[in-house]
Amino acid sequence: MISFPFLQALKVEGYQLYPGPAANQKMDIKLGPGPWLILGVNGLGKSTLLLLMRNLLGGAVRVRPAGFGGDRSDLQSLGDRFFAVRVADDARHATADLEVRLGDAKLSVSRRLSNLGLTSATVTYADGSVEILGDDATYRLALTRLMHLETFEDVLRVLDHIVFFLEARRSLIWDQAAQFEIFRALLMPDQSAKLRALEGKIVSADSSARNVSAVIYKMTQDHKKESNRQQSEGETRAKLSAVQAGIHELTRSAEVIREELDGFEEERDSARLQLKRSDAEVSSAIQEYERLKFDTLRFAFKDISPTQQYLFLKLVTERVCFACGQAAEDTAALMQGRLDGGLCPVCGAEHAHEGPVSLPEGWREQALAAYEKLEASRATYAENQKTYDDRAVRAEQHSAQLAEIKRQIEGKRLDAHKLSKLLPDGDAEKLDKQQSRIAAFMEQMKDFQAQRAIAENDIQALLADLKRRAEEISGRLQSRFDEIAKPFFAERVRLIYAPRDVRIGQTGKPFQFPAFEVEMTSGATHGDYVRRKAEQVSLSQRDYLDIIFRMVLLDVLGDAGGSLVVDGPEGSVDAVFAERAGELFASFASAPNSNAILACNIVEGSFIPETLQNYADEAKRARVINLLDQAVPTAALETLRPLYMAKITQILGGGT
Repeated sequence: MISFPFLQALKVEGYQLYPGPAANQKMDIKLGPGPWLILGVNGLGKSTLLLLMRNLLGGAVRVRPAGFGGDRSDLQSLGDRFFAVRVADDARHATADLEVRLGDAKLSVSRRLSNLGLTSATVTYADGSVEILGDDATYRLALTRLMHLETFEDVLRVLDHIVFFLEARRSLIWDQAAQFEIFRALLMPDQSAKLRALEGKIVSADSSARNVSAVIYKMTQDHKKESNRQQSEGETRAKLSAVQAGIHELTRSAEVIREELDGFEEERDSARLQLKRSDAEVSSAIQEYERLKFDTLRFAFKDISPTQQYLFLKLVTERVCFACGQAAEDTAALMQGRLDGGLCPVCGAEHAHEGPVSLPEGWREQALAAYEKLEASRATYAENQKTYDDRAVRAEQHSAQLAEIKRQIEGKRLDAHKLSKLLPDGDAEKLDKQQSRIAAFMEQMKDFQAQRAIAENDIQALLADLKRRAEEISGRLQSRFDEIAKPFFAERVRLIYAPRDVRIGQTGKPFQFPAFEVEMTSGATHGDYVRRKAEQVSLSQRDYLDIIFRMVLLDVLGDAGGSLVVDGPEGSVDAVFAERAGELFASFASAPNSNAILACNIVEGSFIPETLQNYADEAKRARVINLLDQAVPTAALETLRPLYMAKITQILGGGT
């Protein structure tokens, strides 16, 4: 039988979170059989106090989540500064002591809260002898021995899956892998380590065999590809030669087009310069011609005022009437024609001149020369434009041809690369070497598979024995579960023994593992609806089914009672079920050498009164660790303390 921990006393000194009832940083809590309530409000450290009990007993370690973990360590660090970071002085001078009854022996353990290091530990036996445990290793061995377990990892499993139901709780009834580890520890304490070692061998050998199998598969595929390459080498080389010849021919064509393109680009650039020069000559000829025209107009209107000159010049040059602002193209053309004929631009009369040739007559010779020069420059510009356009088109065409050839070359180079990869890297000797390596890996894989098979054969008898032992107690577990659960739940609830077939590795032989599940039947809908999974029930049902299963294990498998430590048992139940929950814990804690340590808020209703139903008013108060008096108050508590204290008095009796 297993000796479950029965917590009897807790002492905390020098920890700023708990100044104690005398405000001297000393908290001394005496526990014994029956229910105990750690009462407070949010932020006072209820959960921290429960976690302190757990870590004083187990240290700053836990086991990894349930499951077949191979040959890796089961222990994980919890962080040794959890309590230090919660206070300003890093808990430098803080210590905590826990007294625990384990069968006929009493274990006392003290740790520093700055790092959870062990300061002292002793075991007092029934005959009065005392064993001093000098370090953590010795302490772990002693705790394991006193609980009648085989490994310290199993101790932690019992603490986290049965004894302590904390805020960061680990399920048991809903986790069949965790059930196997618990039954392995509790039902076969003399073979638990061997079972765990064989599990590790199976998982390790299975993993190694699968890894080697993956390597073999890849090597086999590579060998097959290489063999196919060698078989099709002649055809592949012929294709590759044709592609390479095509690349060579295209490269030569590209070189020719590149040379032609360079020539056309040079001619295009030269034609561009000629075009710019022609454009400048045309602009110059236009300016000269316009200047002569302007001088002639000024001469023709020399006998009138400047204002009149401006108006007539505007009419002739801009073709706009100065009087109405309308277009006057015909009038301007008429005046221009008279000017060209040496007549008066306004009335058309001939000019009477004596002496030298008049300006209009001289202008005609200059204008003709300027006009001829303008036309010649325009003709030159048009010819240069044609030449430039021709060179630009040819350069663009050659550039497009060159780009297309480059695209074809890149495509053929890609084809050549693909064909090259199809060629064998070596000869038949390489294939032989690959085949030899594959054969060697096959032998290695068979060796790992053989190791797995040996471990599976070794574990088969042990698992059969574990299954037999679970079946032997299944009736007692089911009966006790039904007895506890029936008064609590409105639904029909029963515990079912449902062994599961599971492979320890991903491949290999399946085994039957002992497991229990809950069957909850509800008639709320048409017909009976059976719920067996955690997600099919409410949060409160999920928690309390797990709590009841733990109570059953403590009762059936323990040799002398034990403690059940629960955080927030009141939080998920309504008024009716709060009363039932109180009765549940009161009934459990009434067993010999058993207690229920419950951390809860100050809540109205029947939970607290029903939990303490077997005690008179004064005795009730003695079973309440009131953190309102012993912990550092929150801001809300500073303001509302009288109201909270009045509620406590009302709940425990003695006032309204």
